[in-house]
Amino acid sequence: MKIALGMIVPRLSSCVEIMSFIDNASRYGHELDCVIVAHSQTNDSAVVKSIREKVTLHLIDVMNPEFCFEKLTRLDSRGSFRDRLLRCPVASDRGLVPYGFNRSLVVIEAILRGIDILFFTDSDVVPSVLKKVEGGQLGNEQFVEDIDFFGVHLNHLNTRSDATTGEYSGYNILPLAQFDHMEDLLFGVQKEGMLDYWQTSSEHRGLVYQPDDIVVKPSNKVLGGNMAIHLDSFSKLPPFFSSTYVYNDELFLCRGEDTGLGIALASEFTFLGGKGKFNCTDIGIYPLHDTFKSHPVEPDLKNDINIQQRFYYALTGWVGRNPLLNFILGNDLTSIREFQRERLAVGLDSLSTYTSNPKFKSVLGNFDESWDNTDRYISEYKQTLAAWHLFMKRVVKLVDSKYDANIRHSEYINN
Repeated sequence: MKIALGMIVPRLSSCVEIMSFIDNASRYGHELDCVIVAHSQTNDSAVVKSIREKVTLHLIDVMNPEFCFEKLTRLDSRGSFRDRLLRCPVASDRGLVPYGFNRSLVVIEAILRGIDILFFTDSDVVPSVLKKVEGGQLGNEQFVEDIDFFGVHLNHLNTRSDATTGEYSGYNILPLAQFDHMEDLLFGVQKEGMLDYWQTSSEHRGLVYQPDDIVVKPSNKVLGGNMAIHLDSFSKLPPFFSSTYVYNDELFLCRGEDTGLGIALASEFTFLGGKGKFNCTDIGIYPLHDTFKSHPVEPDLKNDINIQQRFYYALTGWVGRNPLLNFILGNDLTSIREFQRERLAVGLDSLSTYTSNPKFKSVLGNFDESWDNTDRYISEYKQTLAAWHLFMKRVVKLVDSKYDANIRHSEYINN
């Protein structure tokens, strides 16, 4: 069984986070076949050297994925699916790349290298959990505890799960706040499930701790910074996917690259001619996510322009996600758009007043631009699904939708 760690970054400028996972695997006796990193900018050569002294490292230049292109050209000399899956759909001087394209490149490279289980994490996540000290004084009410990150995921993957995931500990992307019409803002970006949490943030300070009592449960929410998956599951699953849009001459990245995958993992899903139930398990382990890159300092949404900027891009990413999300869910797009726009306008006005930052009001323009691109999102998604279909048929030797799930990808690739 070959396992690999995957990560997407603008560039490798530090080895601290990725080395923490490499060391974690070694400390608990798990052998990583390799680490696969997709990047869009030039890496720090010293960082690359340090990582390669510890583990086999495969780098994917997202603008020129040479290994994947060479392998897929052999499978698809006419480019019937190769170009759709490997050609970056946008060019950005800021190195911005659609999240879904980025993650799917890592999946493709892992499949082509014969990996069986792929772990995904992010550059702002570490293999430790944040725990609360009951009765602790301010400044001493929390501590970070090491965990067997790979072992916990593998325990479930080796038994009944096709994929595993979990929440994060640390500061939530919805920071401590208290202003009128918070509910309108969340309904406007389709995050209303977080309403109770955000409205009580004065009590928990926006902090999420690792629970003492670990609850394992089915999940339809896949978090890319805390997940692992049997790669043979992709023979009947959609790939990661998200798009982009341009507003006021700025390129924005849509979020939700894992939304379609999460929905499919938790439902009866038909793909590649087959139908099956896929088990995605929330393993109840919350690795520490340094959401605002300032932990343990509490994020101040009301006064800190850096926190406001991070939250602004979260909002623009969510409004970018929602047209395609509602298409996948089968919702009435016209009524959803009208409802969300009305609520969002009220919420953004209140948020702008609370933060004294008029930039938040402009997110309504992002909303309109994103929804105006709905047909393009849907077309891109369908084309990507079709290309993925052809790719998976070739790679796993899927013939007439017959596939032996007991044979891992490494056995196909290496034969």
